This record gives sequence, C-alpha cells and structure tokens, in this order.
Amino acid sequence: MAYSGDKYTNVQDAQEHRLIDIYGTEVGDSIPGQDEKDLKRVPSKESNSAARSIVQSPWKRRLRQYGVPGMYLALFFLYTVYVVFSLVYDPAGAIFVCLLEAVLLFIVIFKIFRVEIWKPVLSLQSKFLVRVKRPLRTKIRIIVTVVVTLALVVFLIWDIWSSVRRFIPIGGIAIFVIVLWITSTSPKKVQWMTVTWGLLLQFGMGIVILRWPVGYAACKFLGDSVSQFLSYADAGSKFVFGDPGYTLHPVAFKVLPVVIFFSAVVSVLYYLGIMQFIIRVIAAVLRFLMQTAPIESFATAAHIFIGQVASSVILKPFLNDLTNSELHAVLTSGFATVAGTVMAAYIEFGVPAEHVISASFMSAPAALAVAKIAFPETKQTDFKISKEMELEVGKERNIMEAVSVGAMGAVRLVANVVVNLVAFVAILAFIDATLSYFGSRVGHPEVSFDATFIMGIPWSDCRVVGKLIGKKIVINEFLAFADLGGYITAGDIQGRSAVVSTYILCGFGSIAAMGINLGALSAAEPRKRKDFAKLMLRAMVAGNIACFMTACVAGILYQDEPDMISITNATYALNSTLQNLTTNSNIRDIVTSSTPVSVTVP
Repeated sequence: MAYSGDKYTNVQDAQEHRLIDIYGTEVGDSIPGQDEKDLKRVPSKESNSAARSIVQSPWKRRLRQYGVPGMYLALFFLYTVYVVFSLVYDPAGAIFVCLLEAVLLFIVIFKIFRVEIWKPVLSLQSKFLVRVKRPLRTKIRIIVTVVVTLALVVFLIWDIWSSVRRFIPIGGIAIFVIVLWITSTSPKKVQWMTVTWGLLLQFGMGIVILRWPVGYAACKFLGDSVSQFLSYADAGSKFVFGDPGYTLHPVAFKVLPVVIFFSAVVSVLYYLGIMQFIIRVIAAVLRFLMQTAPIESFATAAHIFIGQVASSVILKPFLNDLTNSELHAVLTSGFATVAGTVMAAYIEFGVPAEHVISASFMSAPAALAVAKIAFPETKQTDFKISKEMELEVGKERNIMEAVSVGAMGAVRLVANVVVNLVAFVAILAFIDATLSYFGSRVGHPEVSFDATFIMGIPWSDCRVVGKLIGKKIVINEFLAFADLGGYITAGDIQGRSAVVSTYILCGFGSIAAMGINLGALSAAEPRKRKDFAKLMLRAMVAGNIACFMTACVAGILYQDEPDMISITNATYALNSTLQNLTTNSNIRDIVTSSTPVSVTVP
C-alpha cells in the first residue's frame, strides 16, 4: 500500500488504511510506526465480512449508484401506464390517481436530481446574502411586511364591512395581544416583526381554507378523505369486540381503536421518511418568514404531528443549551397544537375534520407569535443549525414491523387517555357540585364569564362554549371534543359556534397536560427541571391564548349560512368530482352543518 504522510495515492489505499484503523489488521503493506503485534493478529469472521462490505467490487458500487434510481423510474413508469388506462376507462374518476402521479413525479425528480436542484438555489442564496447586506435586507423585509399587512387590512375591511358581528373577533385579537404585552417578561424586547408574520400566516391560511373556493374544496375533500380512511378502524373493532357490541361503548371500542390504527399509519410514514420531510419543510417556512430560532421552528413543526411528549426525545440533545425564551416557545407550541394520533380521535367524535386539521396548522405560527410577546428573547443565543436536528428514519426492518411498533406504541397513549378520563371526569363532577353548592348559598348556583363572545361565538352559545373551554383546561381537550361532537350531532349549537369552537379546543393546553409535559421533559433533560417547572404555567396560558387567537381569525373569516351560498355554488362542481374518489358510504355530505341545506347532489 502506498502511504505518504497523511495522503494516499488512490482510493483503494485509503480504504485499506481504514480497515487497519478499524479492525487492527493488515490488508496491504505496513504503515510506519505500526506495532508488529497488530500485524500478527488474525481477523475474525466479522472483520472479514465488514471488510468485504467496505471494499466492494466495481459492479456492486455501480449497482448501488444506479440501481435505486432505476427502481424508482421503473415503478414510476409502471404507475404512469396504470394512470393512462385509468384515464381511458373513466376520466372523471381518475383525478386522484392523476394527483398521485404528480406527487410521485415530484418525488422521483427530487430523489434523482436533488443535487442539481439545490445547487443553483443555494448559489443564488449565497449571492443574495453577499451582495445584499443585512441593513438592506432588513429594509426590504420591513417594506414587504407593511405591504402585505396593508393588503390584508384592505381585504378585511372590504370583506366584513356588511357584517358588524365579524368585527368583534378583531377586538378579541387586540385584547389578547395587549394582555400578553402587559404581562410580558420584557415588553420593550418584543420583536414585533415576528409577531406580525405570525398573525399574517394565521390569516393567510385562514383565507385559503375558509374563503378561497379551491382551498375550501381541497380542505373539505381532505377532511372527508381522512374521515373515510379512519373509518376503516371499525373493521378491526368489529372483529375484536363484535359488530353490535362495539357501538354500545363508542369511546372505548370505536374512538380509541382509531388512535391505535392511526398510530400504526404514522409509524409507517416515519419508516418511509415521509413525515420527516413534511416536518422539515414546515420548519423551514416558519423560520424563513418569522425569523425564529431553528430549534423553535423545528419543535413547532414537529408538535403538529407527534406532540410534545414524543418530541421531547428528539429535542433531548438541545434542551440544555436553550435560553428560557426558546424553551418557552417550545413549550407554548406544544400546548397550542395536538398530535396527529389524537387529532384522529377528535375527528371520530364527529367534529368537522377539515377544521380540526386546519386548526393545528394555523395555531403553529400563532404559538410562536404569542410566545415571543409573553417571553421575548433577551440573550444572544449561540444555537446554530445542526445536522443532528433531524427526525431519524424508522429503524424497523420492514413495513410490517413498522405497523406493529406503531400499534404497540399507542397502547400507552390509549391507557393514559382512559385512566385520565375516568379520574378527571369524577373529579370534575365533585368540583362542579361543590362550587354549585357554595354558589347556591348566595343565589348563584352557576357562574360563567362569556369571554367567548369576543372570539366570534354567538351570544346564545357563549355559555355552552364556555363550559367546553373549562373542561378543556381543567380536565383535557379529549372530553371537551367529545361533548362538542355530541352538541353538533344533536344540533344544540349553531354552525358558526361549532366551527369556532373547534379552533378554540384544538390544543393540548390543560392542567393535566402540564404534568404530562413536565414529566416527559424532565426525564429527557433533568438539569432543566427547575426551568421547566417555572415556565410551564406561563406556557400553558400562552398556548391557550394562541388557540383563542386562531379562533378569532376563524370567527372573522368564517361566513354564515347566507354568505356561504356563493362559495358553495362556486365549489360545488369541484367537490362533487372529488367525491367520486371515495366510496359513497360513510362519507359526510359535501358541506358542513353550517352550509345551506338547499345545495343537494343532482
């Protein structure tokens, strides 16, 4: 082996020296200074197999280099042939397979040409950063922010001018921001640019989902598709608990099996690396627009899908290096969002699926905005972007093992839900009876504060929604969503109240959640236990306020029955076409309960 100082004459020499470094065995000539005892060692079978895996033959290297892309192209070609046959057979029913074709095309292009795609993008970014200095970039950002804000203000004035009631949630947002600023740890240090972009992202997603016809139709179709997909969990429930019996105990035998089913699906998505890609994209968007720290953006994006308890394992290497402001932002985003597995249970209760899905996404930027008002950054953080800040691809050997691991992992979650429901429902009944007793002694057996009115809830439903908020905070959001689903099914609340309540309740902000998060985070990083305990209550309140502000945005943008006619007519054809992609049974009507019932399928 030719060896000259720290350099090697060819790749083979470098590989051979690597083998000596790892296994202490000689593959070629000796290296200066090497102990003769090492040369006499006989490599074991494991060493030989490892050596063969490192020094591969040329054809194996070519197979690894071109085989995987070739497999992707072959599978894509076969699916393209299938799409062509589908279009010939039934063009109207082939929309979904065409959309899937577009997604697969993007994946194939990204997998094969990702270097060629990112290289010019990174080059342009580098040139921009070199030529445009920081002061000029700041001015450009301010100008863009002002223009976008003015455009939003003009749109809101034009949109809600004829509906005075929809002005009320604007005052609600102002009240929440003022309260947060007054109670802030450092009011003078608040970065209002970050706060503004958090609100702009909220309104942007709200406009796309609630006001844009195509966005509303797409989100409605996504919600119905998710509901249909989750309904397949009933097959497992029927097989295990019996066909008539599983419907007699809906929470235990119908709702909780959905959590197990969806947990298995999420595990498969992690095994395939799909969920990691989605989280990275969302984190990059949040960081670019809101200029938040990498760990804050990453944690917020992760909380949308996996929740705060599971994310504590991912964040463990970084928790000890976070400032209190960054830690508060991480905690707040956990309280303001819900994990995807729990989201599935809420949908099963009968709550509109499209609004459950959009609520968690809309609350993510709101959580960062609220956190940066309540606890702004006062220290210079040294936290940098790290390659370690990644969600590892599942270590399971195949998809079957991923399904099994995901299902078994849901056992603990289901057990926690069951025992908490039993305990806290009983405690709530006792506390409610106690307060009613003392209140009745002075002529007020029931006391409520109708703060939900400033979020856009009609006055007649304020007390009902107020009870739901109380149950969410005192017990947990699971029981609150169960009651909300019952109100919707029975028609006890208006459509507007049902939609806005979904945004209010879609968060992990309860007293019980404080204990759960404190235990999980303390186990991940015991050295920060005191900081966790000190920030937990403030973060829980901030997380709930983020959900309330999201509800205010929904209250501003959501249109009542007379106003929804134009949007429904504009999107009806698209919705009818999309419905052909799913079965006709077990799918809710194309419009929510708040949409005019006069719109029927022809």
